[in-house]
Amino acid sequence: MRIKLLFLFCLAVCINNSQAKTFIWKAEKDGQHLYIGGTIHVLRPQDKPLPEAYYKTYQNSDVLVTEVDVKEMAGAAFSMSMRAMYQDGTTIKKVLSPEVFTQLQSFCVENKLPLDAYMNMKPPMISVSIAMSMMLKHGASPEGIDLIFSQKAMAEGKKRLALETVQEQLDALFNEKVNPDEIILSTIRDAENVGKMLDQMIAALYQGKTEIFSSQFLQPMKQDTPEFYKSLIEVRNNNWVPKIEKMLSTPEVEFILVGGLHLVDDIGVIKQLKAKGIIITQLD
Repeated sequence: MRIKLLFLFCLAVCINNSQAKTFIWKAEKDGQHLYIGGTIHVLRPQDKPLPEAYYKTYQNSDVLVTEVDVKEMAGAAFSMSMRAMYQDGTTIKKVLSPEVFTQLQSFCVENKLPLDAYMNMKPPMISVSIAMSMMLKHGASPEGIDLIFSQKAMAEGKKRLALETVQEQLDALFNEKVNPDEIILSTIRDAENVGKMLDQMIAALYQGKTEIFSSQFLQPMKQDTPEFYKSLIEVRNNNWVPKIEKMLSTPEVEFILVGGLHLVDDIGVIKQLKAKGIIITQLD
């Protein structure tokens, strides 16, 4: 389930320590600057309020930039359903190996999930659906950090931009090269630990602990579902970096919010920008 839990994750006592790092960076070049913050796309009641640094950075920016435009996403339900479902009569039972389908069947029975509703879904959509169902059981809702600030920006009339279109995001999610058995097995394995994973990811995000995002979430995803990791993380990071570089040439100050996993490791946005000579500072 890291496939979606990579977006979607014990708050330690030091969360509010003023010396702790945040998951927000300042990028500077040629007298211009912008901010890049990590997000998680789901939150629970106990995860609010958000760290004050997010609000301060938002106030210090002129433009809010998210992965996709929330208005475009809201209007893309039909397009997503067409991409998410098999249109030729194929079922997930035909796509998965018999062993993995049996595991999926047992998992759905044990967790009271509707296997029939998944039968015509493509594996990534099944993973998304199961991940969201399990997180809802743990009190999470899809009102993540990016949605909170998108709604705030719309209410205040702040300029908004997106790093990609909904169609580009769907292309990454429904990559035909992804091994279906790998996706479903990863989803089932992680589902049992979704509560713990949410605790760990939220705590790491709020404390700026990039190493936890890497070791506990990104690296397992790379190992368990390598093609999915490539399309959902690596390729998109590579596409975003030139766009962010271009934003640094404008006088406006952007606040860019993307999933936290996009900001860690050597292929992460932060290190790629550093490699281009951009001055990067992780905020306290």
